[in-house]
Amino acid sequence: MANVANLSEHEQATRRALRTSLRAKRNALTLAEQQTAAEGLLDVAQSILNDSHIIAAYLPNDGEISPQCLINKAWGQGKTIALPVLHPFHPYTLLFVEYRADSTMTNNRYGIPEPRLSANNIIPVHLLDTIFVPLVGFDVKGNRMGMGGGFYDRTLAYLTQQQRVGYTPEPILTQPNLIGLAHSVQQIDAIPVAQWDIPMSHIMTEQSCITIA
Repeated sequence: MANVANLSEHEQATRRALRTSLRAKRNALTLAEQQTAAEGLLDVAQSILNDSHIIAAYLPNDGEISPQCLINKAWGQGKTIALPVLHPFHPYTLLFVEYRADSTMTNNRYGIPEPRLSANNIIPVHLLDTIFVPLVGFDVKGNRMGMGGGFYDRTLAYLTQQQRVGYTPEPILTQPNLIGLAHSVQQIDAIPVAQWDIPMSHIMTEQSCITIA
C-alpha cells in the first residue's frame, strides 16, 4: 500500500479541505431529500442490479447516499447482500458478511451497524458480483475520494492490482464491478488522485451514472 508521499503537501491539504466541505454538503440534505435520492439511485442502478447476484452494499452513515432501496429490491429478487465488517485481525481492512433482514447486528467502533461476524457468513470478496462503495467526493473523470481511512483501498488492492485475493495462489479470473455511490452535490471539478486510490468502474448518483473507461 502506498503512503501519502505521492501527494504534495498542497494536494494533501486540498483533499482534507474537500473532504470537510463535501461531508458538510451531504449532511445538509434533509431526510426527504435523502429519501428521494435513495429512490433515484435505485432507478439509475437498476441495470447493474439486474445483472448481479451477490452484491456488497453498506448502511449509510454521515450523510452518505442510502442504498437501502437497492438492498430491498435485491432481497425481493432473491439475491444475496453483503455488508462490510471491520476485519478483527487486520487493521483498516474489511470483510464482507452476508446481510439478511433478520441478521443479528452489532455496532462497530465507529458506531456503524454490522452483521455479527461468524465463520459461516463471510463472503470472499472475489465472489461478489458488484461492490457498492460510499464516496465523499468525485469528479467527472471518475476520480473518487473516500473518508480517508483507506479501508476499501486496502481490501480491494489485491483484486485490482495483483489480480488475486489474500494468499490465493491462483489468479482471480473475474472481478467485481466496483461502483462508487454519492449524492450529485458531491461532484466537483477535479480531485487530487492518490497512488493508492482504487478506481471504480462506475460512479452513480441519484441523477446519473458515470462509466469510467
